[in-house]
Amino acid sequence: MKNNVNFSSNLAKFGIGVFETIKVDKIPIDIDIHIDRMFNSLSELNILINNNKEFYKEEILKYIKENNIENKALRLTVFDEGYNISIRNILYNKEMYEIGFRLNISPIRRGDSIIHRHKTTNYFENIYTKNYATENGYDDGIFLDAENNILECSMSNIFFIKDKQIFTISDKFPILSGTVKRRIIEICGELNIQIVETNINIDEIKEFDFVFITNSIMEMMKVIEIEGIKFNNKNELFDKITKAYKDKIYK
Repeated sequence: MKNNVNFSSNLAKFGIGVFETIKVDKIPIDIDIHIDRMFNSLSELNILINNNKEFYKEEILKYIKENNIENKALRLTVFDEGYNISIRNILYNKEMYEIGFRLNISPIRRGDSIIHRHKTTNYFENIYTKNYATENGYDDGIFLDAENNILECSMSNIFFIKDKQIFTISDKFPILSGTVKRRIIEICGELNIQIVETNINIDEIKEFDFVFITNSIMEMMKVIEIEGIKFNNKNELFDKITKAYKDKIYK
């Protein structure tokens, strides 16, 4: 494991690298999906490394065992000089899930870049958007494109519910397809719940009843407000999907 980065590395000079953040319960959740996504990014972004998927999986499992890691967020970063594994506490708590999140709109408008489809170490826009939200009393921010279409939050995918249908942003847009998003699409298929991948303009959000966001550490968080527009605090469909997700992941 490489803990020091030379200033001559592509990571230090240009922010070139990829990472995955994996929730560790008693075991790392969806580790294979995370590593597969990372290698897809390495291939599409032409980042050359020396190790294969099994190497990183074994290193993560060894790190967890040797350090007795449980209920933590584990980050694997891969770059030209090597890799790094680190952990941090999970800050989401019961009160947050009960209250829900409030979102604002990021001041950054995104273009159609391949970079946004991958979890790269060039993460300035995301951190800036998260900090901008916090400084203004919100929990996270939403990226829009030049036509005011919703893309994603700084660190999560976003879903909307209307009646008995779920809507989320199509992967045709420049967004990162999250591991939990993939699970939700899979679960909706198993439960015969209609999920529509489409475009949603920010001016259309008043039409929806309920909103939630997802990422691999938070999993699923309801959204009670977007820039002053209020949404329902409870939703049966959301509860059903949440239960199915937990039953599948923590079985």
